[in-house]
Amino acid sequence: MGDPRLMRRLLRNLIENAINHGLPPVEIELGGAAGRAELAVLDHGPGVRDADRERIFEPFFRATSAGVKHAGTGLGLALVRQIARRHGGDVAAIRKDDGRAGFLVTLPALGAS
Repeated sequence: MGDPRLMRRLLRNLIENAINHGLPPVEIELGGAAGRAELAVLDHGPGVRDADRERIFEPFFRATSAGVKHAGTGLGLALVRQIARRHGGDVAAIRKDDGRAGFLVTLPALGAS
């Protein structure tokens, strides 16, 4: 359960981030475990540097790679975290064992106590 408008914004921001900063294809995975719903938005780009894994969620922070600052305002991922936390969840930058990189949103599952 959540605000549909905010959840659309969360998903749109993650997809746009993957399109603008990752490499195709962009993939969305849904799942869950232990009373949590999980949403992963993944791409085949290099992902987030370890040093930036928390900073990318700060308002106006824009990560750099190869000395180049990425375009954008630095608000998209900050909003994603704010929306996830408002709904009792969180978001983290991840890298899968198969090399895909992206973001994992965890939220309380419907009916979870």
